[in-house]
Amino acid sequence: MKRLLFCCMLLTGALFSCSKEDSETGPAKVEISLSTLTFQLTRNGSASADITVTPSDTPLEEKDFRLENPESDKVSINYMSHIERTGEGLFRLTIIDSGGEESYDETLVLRCDRVNFVSEPIRVSRAEFAIPVVRVTTEGPVLDKETWVAGTIEIDGKGYFPSLEQMAVEVKGRGNTTWGWEKKPYALKLDSKQEVLGMPKHKRWCLIANYMDRTNLRNRVAYHIGANSRLEWTVRNEYVELYFNGSYDGLYLLTEQIKVDENRVNVTEMETTDIDGEAVTGGYLLEFDTNYDEEQRFRSATTDIPVNIKYPDPEDLTPEQFAYIRDYVNRVDEVVAAQSRNTGDNDAAPFEYLDMESLADFWICFEVTANHEMLHPKSIYFYKDRGGKLFAGPIWDFDYETLVPHTATQWVNYGMTYPSSIYPWHERNWWNMLLLHNATFRNAVKSRWQEWYPFLQSVPEFIERERAAIAQAEVRNRERWPSINDTGYPNGDEWLTFDEAVDRLKEVYTSRTEWLNSQISAW
Repeated sequence: MKRLLFCCMLLTGALFSCSKEDSETGPAKVEISLSTLTFQLTRNGSASADITVTPSDTPLEEKDFRLENPESDKVSINYMSHIERTGEGLFRLTIIDSGGEESYDETLVLRCDRVNFVSEPIRVSRAEFAIPVVRVTTEGPVLDKETWVAGTIEIDGKGYFPSLEQMAVEVKGRGNTTWGWEKKPYALKLDSKQEVLGMPKHKRWCLIANYMDRTNLRNRVAYHIGANSRLEWTVRNEYVELYFNGSYDGLYLLTEQIKVDENRVNVTEMETTDIDGEAVTGGYLLEFDTNYDEEQRFRSATTDIPVNIKYPDPEDLTPEQFAYIRDYVNRVDEVVAAQSRNTGDNDAAPFEYLDMESLADFWICFEVTANHEMLHPKSIYFYKDRGGKLFAGPIWDFDYETLVPHTATQWVNYGMTYPSSIYPWHERNWWNMLLLHNATFRNAVKSRWQEWYPFLQSVPEFIERERAAIAQAEVRNRERWPSINDTGYPNGDEWLTFDEAVDRLKEVYTSRTEWLNSQISAW
């Protein structure tokens, strides 16, 4: 990179004392150079320039430098900056975008009054946010959820995220109800582990269609809440626009897939030799789901939970491992169900097997979004590491019948009575049993709610930022998919405009958090 050089004179008798040689030859010359004068930022991104001071032993400190706008005495709300020492005579200026949606282009200067230095104009800018574009080309049609179809993928990060050069990928359908609709969701398997849109390396990714969600925001909002919880991991995700076999397919949410990995569900990876002692105790990944479609599965003995074993993989799971995790879940199920028959004397019993902290945050994520999937159950995940308890999480699937008006001020996953034909696990699900009959857990949820409530109140601001970020892409998505009347209207906003639907979503969320706060605070 071309280096830009600025010089200034250190006045005799000023801040620095001169050596004998300096006094004989005149004032010492101090040179300051910046590696760049252009800072092109991305949303929530940063850019840096190296500052070199010559002579390197010139006694300057970070506080001697300041960045200012010579045309304004106001502090910019668009970005922040800081300077750090990186070595002798070396500093780094970093400018960090503040995450707003507006574009900006400002001219600044860097000053160092101690040596009368003023840089040439420095340009700090951010263009309007552009959603990344994903192009997938397959060798044949993707017809089902079982068959992987070979193809290629490339991602244009639009300057906001790292791009992905064209590489081999395999594609198949995904989802249950959602696979039957027009706008298809997909599972992706890259040829090798790669970072995608700044998310940690992995082969497996998902393209979520959000077809029935007029706002395209429900999953995004839920994952924002989860990412700010005490849950160990929540799927990272970014919006993209998808071109599939050359045709524009609209706005999607590209997410990490729930997999055992050090950057995802971080549990001990099992070997087929781990069949006894502590080795057989983990790690495991489970999904409670009435679809009950995994090759390795069982139903719990006490409340008939449909448990799918997601990890270890079916071909690797040994009979001993199967028996261990089945017996562990059965023991938890038995102990939790017994809570309705006690008087509070053994409140601690369930938490010999269950992690209370993750259980509390998991319930709050579902209740604040009015997601009733834990009543079926569907897409309810637990994991267990070696030697550890059963942890709740990660959360998944929040685009269907969440944050709708008729549940704005009522319980969804606590104390309600539903027909068992609709929600077969509603009375006996672990959260309902514990909240109704275990004072220790109830108090833990109340305490956590009160601690977390200030953050939960900030979520409408996040909704507004995301509304602005996807507004233009949503127009294109709507043109591609003008009618979504084959979904059964689960959210009730399918015929609203985008802005009307987002307004309603935000209003429901605000009403719901306020109502929940009044209810939980009274426990």
